[in-house]
Amino acid sequence: MRIVSLLPSATEMVVALGHGKELVGRSEECDWPETVRTLPAVMRPRALDADRPSAEIDDRVRTTRGAGESLYVLDVPMLARLRPDVILTQDLCGVCSVTEAEVERACAAAGVAPDIVSLTPRSLADVGANILAVGKAIGASSAARTLSGALTDGARQPTQRGPRVAVVEWLDPPILAGLWTPEMVQRAGGSPIGPDPGSVGHRTTWSAIAQERPELVLVSPCSFSVARTARELTDSPIGRALLELRAPRGVWLADEAYFSRPGPRLRDGIDLLRKLLGSDPPEGPMPIQRWDPPRPTQGADA
Repeated sequence: MRIVSLLPSATEMVVALGHGKELVGRSEECDWPETVRTLPAVMRPRALDADRPSAEIDDRVRTTRGAGESLYVLDVPMLARLRPDVILTQDLCGVCSVTEAEVERACAAAGVAPDIVSLTPRSLADVGANILAVGKAIGASSAARTLSGALTDGARQPTQRGPRVAVVEWLDPPILAGLWTPEMVQRAGGSPIGPDPGSVGHRTTWSAIAQERPELVLVSPCSFSVARTARELTDSPIGRALLELRAPRGVWLADEAYFSRPGPRLRDGIDLLRKLLGSDPPEGPMPIQRWDPPRPTQGADA
């Protein structure tokens, strides 16, 4: 079987299900595990602006989507050469990837007719169902049931309200994470600030977040590494605004894969939250860093 994945989370599902060798193409953003980076990129962003300030990226995204244009381009000649049997895509967010309709048009232009599996998760249960759908499409249903169960089993919510947690999925403007992330906070024993589970992220302000008095703040901007996030926060008003939240359990920068990728590694995100809310050392398989830069000394020389 020849599989093309246009989603980092779907790529991770295929590999976790033991079918990584059947991947023949990916999106440029599919970067884990390292072995998939050698695959040809079938989909690329139209503009490479990951190092631009968050406000500029947000403005471009809103302008492009407002004009009804895609943020990505599909390589039609590459699709024709790869001749995929299955393409994994999504139909939830035009910012995250191409939509199913865009994939269908590209396949028609390439003269290929693969099975197109479109994933639209809004909750942890949906992510589990997506794993099952991918497993069925690639002939790994048994492994998919095991992998899905590891993510969705034991989903009972805590009976008491836990510490207030703000998970920030964008810096400027700040966006409080929605969809499956509030449920992850609840599963870890916290009380999420922001959208209800299943609802999209909430655009807000740092002063509004401060009024909610979060006890733990986790900053994990979509598509950003910890190092990329830290670069934007250093010596910036946003970095100072985070410090002014004075969250008792700290402000932490986390790898985006903990929360933004609706796949098997969301389990690691839940475990990380549980550690940050408990007494275990805040370590994990992906990068994590406390945002606690030294404050300027009053009266210091300029």
